[in-house]
Amino acid sequence: MSECIICKGNAQLSILGFSIVDANDFLMRGAFWLGGTSDIWTFKYMGKEIDTIITDAQSQMHNGMRFEDTQIYKVINCLVDNKICFAMWYDDYIEELNVCNTKDEVLKACYEQIMDENGMCEVYIVLNKVQV
Repeated sequence: MSECIICKGNAQLSILGFSIVDANDFLMRGAFWLGGTSDIWTFKYMGKEIDTIITDAQSQMHNGMRFEDTQIYKVINCLVDNKICFAMWYDDYIEELNVCNTKDEVLKACYEQIMDENGMCEVYIVLNKVQV
């Protein structure tokens, strides 16, 4: 299985490199984190799925790249700055996500989970209200 992400908010992000995709039934299981199933979507960013973006970041960061220079950092900043709520999890493990209330909390949680010493590279976060 792989990393999953669903989003809620104005999906007019194509100018920023996002390709918006309707969320399938599997992804919709996480919609409760965002207050229901209306206006739920997912995306590819610069042609890449979220799983590839996360695993690329892990490899890059373990090879010395700064988190701030990774694509996942750009994606998260773009989502939050555009007031997009989102939930991210791995496989079927959607029950216990790290609830974040600010951009800084999301970035910190994402960084820590990507750099987790067990090497799993699984990110479990939800931002269900946007406060920049």
